[in-house]
Amino acid sequence: MIDDILLPNSAKGEILDNYLAFGWYRTGKFIFTTDFLEIPGHDRAYSVFWLRYVVKKIQLSASAKKIISRNKQFDVQYRVFSLTNELIDLHAQYVSSLEFETAKSLELLLSDVTNEVWDSYVIEVRENGKLIAAGVFDKGVSTIEGIVNFYDPAYKKYSPGKYLMLLKLNYCLQRNIPLYYPGYYSPEYPVFDYKLFLDEDATEVFIPQLKMWVPYKEFTKLLVAIKLMQ
Repeated sequence: MIDDILLPNSAKGEILDNYLAFGWYRTGKFIFTTDFLEIPGHDRAYSVFWLRYVVKKIQLSASAKKIISRNKQFDVQYRVFSLTNELIDLHAQYVSSLEFETAKSLELLLSDVTNEVWDSYVIEVRENGKLIAAGVFDKGVSTIEGIVNFYDPAYKKYSPGKYLMLLKLNYCLQRNIPLYYPGYYSPEYPVFDYKLFLDEDATEVFIPQLKMWVPYKEFTKLLVAIKLMQ
């Protein structure tokens, strides 16, 4: 079992790229790695694996294109992250609609809200000036890592969580960023399956025991052997 946490002075640029490449990921001001997840109320731990998308390989599905079309009337802006009352209020509204526990506030979730440690950006989606969805991500040189997406529950029919993933992909495409890290995934716990949404064929999985990334389709064939190594 791998389970470790560090408090870096800085995790920007190539420093972030290197952490992500070895299966480390941001949580608040910290960066951590693990290959198991314990969930309150569950009597077992679930195996988890870190994912990344190879941006140039992504082929959008028909359902992804429909989500883009469904959201085309909204205004989108990318900017350097700064904490605003709009973001705080939207996150609180989103959290109040959830059926599971998560950070109660955006400031608590991010901890570093002044970009001291991380080079953070936010995507803001608006309808007639009203903020309806937002997504935060950190940028390296050749990477981004998705941190959080949240939205007004009244707009759930527009699939805003997946739309924000598509907008993060668009950011990579516009800036020739080759790798997009969406976080970890568990083959045993389907709540994380949405992280494969963009394109399973363009997804790679980190195998910590081997210190290497393998294509998702190959990973599914290796699962039995991997479990024996854990």
